[in-house]
Amino acid sequence: MTSLVPGAGLLPIPTSSPLTAVSSLGVSLSSLGAIPAAALDPNITTLGEIPQPPLMGNVDPSKIDEIRRTVYVGNLNSQTTTADQLLEFFKQVGEVKFVRMAGDETQPTRFAFVEFADQNSVPRALAFNGVMFGDRPLKINHSNNAIVKPPEMTPQAAAKELEEVMKRVREAQSFISAAIEPGWLHSTSLCNDFLGCF
Repeated sequence: MTSLVPGAGLLPIPTSSPLTAVSSLGVSLSSLGAIPAAALDPNITTLGEIPQPPLMGNVDPSKIDEIRRTVYVGNLNSQTTTADQLLEFFKQVGEVKFVRMAGDETQPTRFAFVEFADQNSVPRALAFNGVMFGDRPLKINHSNNAIVKPPEMTPQAAAKELEEVMKRVREAQSFISAAIEPGWLHSTSLCNDFLGCF
């Protein structure tokens, strides 16, 4: 059952949390391989009002903060949804650090991960679960993993890449000049090496 909130689209009526439901069944979360979040992330107890699902035992402790700032966004239209659209949409929730599209583009739906700068943005993002995005209702949940990001370049590697790009730009400029000014072409070695003489 969903309810209509003015200006926000369709939102689900809140139900009990899945963790409460699991606990009421008498199932221990640790028997499912989950480690209490506070055991891995001492900051989690200070957040208080932000309910967090338990983390699975194989989580890299250095990624816990990233995971806690990330939401899974599913049921995205593969043909029309872009990372830029998601970035713009989730900016209304809080500062977005990364958006990563995932899933097979040839399938009707894809999913994405959105990482915020602050954990307090996550509950606000979760409130958009069920809201229509294009032609589909969003499915938003806590993420179980951090976004895989491209490796960061060292300053030396960035300088080297910039140097290579600039070299290619200079070469392209030479070819353009040669095409525009044929007389210049005869006075260069490019005449013999690449284009032949006129």
